[in-house]
Amino acid sequence: MAGRREAKEWAKENLTGLFSSPSAPFTPDFALDEAGVVRNVERVVAAGASGVGFGFLDAWGLTIAQRKHVMDLIAETTGDRAMCTFYTADHSVAETIDLSLHARAIGAQAIILWVPYEWASSQNLMHDYFDYVAQKVDMPIIAFNTPHSGMTMTHETMARIAKIPNVCGFKNAIKDPQHTIQAMEMFGDEIVLSYPFEEQLLEMTVQHGQQVLMGSTSVYLMQSPERQPIVDYLRLAQRGDITGATHIRDELAPLREVWASIYAVLWDEKKAAHPMGLIKYWMDILGMAGGPMGPPMQQPDEATKASFRERLDAAGWEQLLFPSRF
Repeated sequence: MAGRREAKEWAKENLTGLFSSPSAPFTPDFALDEAGVVRNVERVVAAGASGVGFGFLDAWGLTIAQRKHVMDLIAETTGDRAMCTFYTADHSVAETIDLSLHARAIGAQAIILWVPYEWASSQNLMHDYFDYVAQKVDMPIIAFNTPHSGMTMTHETMARIAKIPNVCGFKNAIKDPQHTIQAMEMFGDEIVLSYPFEEQLLEMTVQHGQQVLMGSTSVYLMQSPERQPIVDYLRLAQRGDITGATHIRDELAPLREVWASIYAVLWDEKKAAHPMGLIKYWMDILGMAGGPMGPPMQQPDEATKASFRERLDAAGWEQLLFPSRF
């Protein structure tokens, strides 16, 4: 396992491909669905993920002990087939460090941290949060720049955080590719930067050298064990076949439109919400373990689910992802 001194070089060599974090499912009575966790990990790996994580939105519906247990299940199930990168941030800095040390102890190769909202009150505090945790946890850290913290990092703050020895990457979830491109131009030779949106992945890979899609549900919602179009078009692009890569990427347009439509609420500043309810329903349709939303989050009503299923069927998901059925 890489420590803080080796973190940046390790990331340049190893943070590649597609990383994703399947939702932790609940049973109908809101207990943790352990078998569902294992099933989801198997599906994500079979869909071509090179990294499997856990712990962003799901974290707020679980106890610290449950979060550790899910990490254990994922690490045991994944084995050496994919990298484990766990989201370990918590509003308590002490719990963040505890979760991070647990991830390290069970063999996770890296942790992903976003800034809890109480710390996202100034650019200096955001930097200090990463700096403090990094001093306590000797392993690679991927910084997650997200509007859900309540404040996003400026490029200058990102550059400061990038100089922390064990910070080796950024998942830059500012929905503007130019923001990531500018960061790449400013300090991209120091650290791995990921614009985590599949819709621009081909351009970011070919034109700007992006090497990893960090943490997108598109990895398992828009791929299957039978067909991995995102993996396929990236491989073609890396071989220089841009025409072939573009053809496969464009085949996914109907499914991508469905994905983007449910995520639109996440980027609406006036009513920011999370599409997890429909993500879980989509997982159920695909044969994964989505299950109910943890309370007090609201379940999608039957009319919403019916409308979504109609759009998903119209996008031809089965023909795209399970051609053997036809």
